[in-house]
Amino acid sequence: MAHELLRDDKGKACIMYVDEVPWHGLGQRHMTPPTAAEAIEAACLNWRVAKTPLFYHESIAVTGIVPGYYAVVPTEGWIKRERPVFGVVTDQYEPLQNSEAFSFFDPLVKDGKATYETAGALGEGERVWVMAKLNKTMRIGQRGNDEVQQYLLLSNSHDGKSAVQIKFTPIRVVCNNTLSLALQLGEAVKIEHTQDVNRQMDLARDIFARVTTQYDRIEEDFQKMARVPVVQKQIEEYFGKIFPDPNPPQDKTGEARYEAEKKRAVRDRECCEVLFENPRNKLPGTANTVWAVYNAVTDYVDHRHAVGNNRALNPSIRLQSIWFGKGSAIKIHAFDTALTLLSNR
Repeated sequence: MAHELLRDDKGKACIMYVDEVPWHGLGQRHMTPPTAAEAIEAACLNWRVAKTPLFYHESIAVTGIVPGYYAVVPTEGWIKRERPVFGVVTDQYEPLQNSEAFSFFDPLVKDGKATYETAGALGEGERVWVMAKLNKTMRIGQRGNDEVQQYLLLSNSHDGKSAVQIKFTPIRVVCNNTLSLALQLGEAVKIEHTQDVNRQMDLARDIFARVTTQYDRIEEDFQKMARVPVVQKQIEEYFGKIFPDPNPPQDKTGEARYEAEKKRAVRDRECCEVLFENPRNKLPGTANTVWAVYNAVTDYVDHRHAVGNNRALNPSIRLQSIWFGKGSAIKIHAFDTALTLLSNR
């Protein structure tokens, strides 16, 4: 099923994590932070990909190579009997091996600034990710009792459809919310799959030596959110902007869909209001603030939001959504909208 976690022929999920079992409950557990080699092994990612020629076959007498195009397929170390075609690419595409993707974080890990936290693969293996935890914690609120851990998330696609992406992914400890953010440098640093990809990875290391200071700015925003109280009207307006009613249909053929989407939007807003009142959002020093309404949305998207589709309740499909898909976009919108509540004061 598209976007689910890759599994080997024995049904083993290709994901590893450190210490506490994550909310999705999937993968191989490490009690202590692993090395890059151990993380790759535990997540079943110690395989390589290659560009292979594409052939056409019209008849016994008419066959040949498709010029300028290649199939990206897994090769040595592949974990399943069947070898899927991840994608079709051109001459300019240069594969980035899983081990090379991990190497981005190696300098941070070697310097003791980060540890490998989780890694895995989605779909048939066409998307691979690795997350590193930075050794610094934000403490939000007057009492500093709302902890947010700092992470860097790298995703690498083997299907030729997307670049290598590296993004900030803070996680609120109290309810394991992933706080996807749109930063000054964009939602993510993107590195195209070209023959220059390894040089660009080196440049990305230099970029992040400077960009990690952006976390200081993010923490300032979080602290401001925790100091600004909200009243009921602001709460309702905020959730209304994140989950607005759909536009009315142009004709009767769209009425059923309109009513279903409107009902879903009402449900989304009501669920967020319930989560706003949840004890996890009533910590001393942060209760009834912009920080609390923002985290009501991230809590809902990460752990409850089904996007009108029961398949979205599947843990691995939800993982795809909250890191790379619609869930991530909703949370970025929630963050940006929360900042407007600060600027309007």
